Amino acid sequence: MSNQPMMEVELYAFNSASGQFLLTPHEFDVDLDGNLYASLSLERNELALGAEAAKSALELKLPPDCDLVRHLLATSVTGETTSITLRIGRRESGDSSGSDYWWISGTRWMGRVLGVEIAEDAARIRCESAQVSLKRIGLRRLYSRKCSHVLYSSACGAAQISASSSVASTDARNVELDGGVPAVVRGGLAGGWLQTPQGARHMIVTDYGSGVELLYPVAIESGSEVLLTVGCDHSTTTCASRFNNLDNYGGFPAIPSKNPFSTGVF
Repeated sequence: MSNQPMMEVELYAFNSASGQFLLTPHEFDVDLDGNLYASLSLERNELALGAEAAKSALELKLPPDCDLVRHLLATSVTGETTSITLRIGRRESGDSSGSDYWWISGTRWMGRVLGVEIAEDAARIRCESAQVSLKRIGLRRLYSRKCSHVLYSSACGAAQISASSSVASTDARNVELDGGVPAVVRGGLAGGWLQTPQGARHMIVTDYGSGVELLYPVAIESGSEVLLTVGCDHSTTTCASRFNNLDNYGGFPAIPSKNPFSTGVF
């Protein structure tokens, strides 16, 4: 056996219905039983020690242009849930030749992704522990004036409104389109997305006639055919006028604005 000391690394597994991402902050890729954990600049917050570690919230910091971030932005639009498991991998010499052998020594944390925030230099992923989710009493859906359904999800039921266009040029977050924004989606793209031929989705902040402004900078080759999908501000007016979908509206616009416990009944 080799005298090489045992090495311990963290292994992150992100799983959803439409994709799987295996990552490690180790300086090299980790091949474990045929599963390749790709090396990525990945940082996390400090977790509590002992039994409380499993209940802690997990926050990750990683490059904003990686495939995982693009996937999470796309699933945030469709309402798809992504689970995350943090395991500990260990390496030791497998034979006299000194070849590496990786094995999983335990699971440190399990939960689900709550959301992702994009900045110019980094992306931050917020995750909730599975123990916290299971112990939450009642339904997770919010009681609010505006609709809480994810647009185009099964609960929403709205028919997707999209149009194709060709990219003229890109400048940081702005994408200019040949002929401008198509009339069928013009004025309604805020909160929607731009989808590239490779399937990557980029959230649209607003459209301005000749093009669209995205949430974060992108580089799309001129001449590329993209798909523009209409967004929603989750109001009753938009639900009725844009989608004709008021029967499925998930908000409660008639919630009283006066609180009888603070203002009195009369």
